[in-house]
Amino acid sequence: MRAKEAENATLQMFLSRAEMELRTPLALIQGYIETLKTGAIKNGDSLARCLEVMDKHSRKLMHVIEDINALAQLEAGVASCPCDDAFLKRCLETSIERLTPLIEVTGAVVEAHIPPGSCELKGDRMIWHLVFMKLLQEVLRGLPENARVTVRAAWEAGGCVLTIESDARILPPGPFASAGGWGEAALGLLVVKRAMELNHGSLDWQTEPGRGSRFVLSMPCMDSCKGQACRTS
Repeated sequence: MRAKEAENATLQMFLSRAEMELRTPLALIQGYIETLKTGAIKNGDSLARCLEVMDKHSRKLMHVIEDINALAQLEAGVASCPCDDAFLKRCLETSIERLTPLIEVTGAVVEAHIPPGSCELKGDRMIWHLVFMKLLQEVLRGLPENARVTVRAAWEAGGCVLTIESDARILPPGPFASAGGWGEAALGLLVVKRAMELNHGSLDWQTEPGRGSRFVLSMPCMDSCKGQACRTS
């Protein structure tokens, strides 16, 4: 029952955040359109600034639509397709490769440490692609120049714990995820949180003053896992 309530809370936070993320840029774009229709903007520089703002917020709307579409696909159903350490490593490397333009713009250094493990994790492989892409995307967007992002995996009895640490202040300071903290999260992070819930796992965060953010992703292994740690636990 508590798990279901947590899932419903995540969806409610996402919908509330999505409404705000859609309403603000739409209002700004509409305001500029009304101004342009009056012919009040005649100066070339003013017109250029107007179009720049409209372009910026229209792109933001596209990001919101992408997040809504990602969540819709998650809610459509999750098939069981367990993954191992080799898959996680390939998935992370693919995500980093796809985000190369963003990494180069920020001058960030992304380090990945995924040691060999013997467990097969629950859930769907496709969800891991979305989790890595969305989470790294949000982290990179909040980074100062020439910052560092470190991804580490720890294989334990019963599953795997992934930590992503960065110099970015993604969320307000506070203890591990609280309702208030997640309410301040970007849509991309709420998509990741929901994806982890649907994949039988969890996502927590911690922000320390002057030290950036730390995300912890916990994923249980299959009930029939033959991993050595699970057989001996």
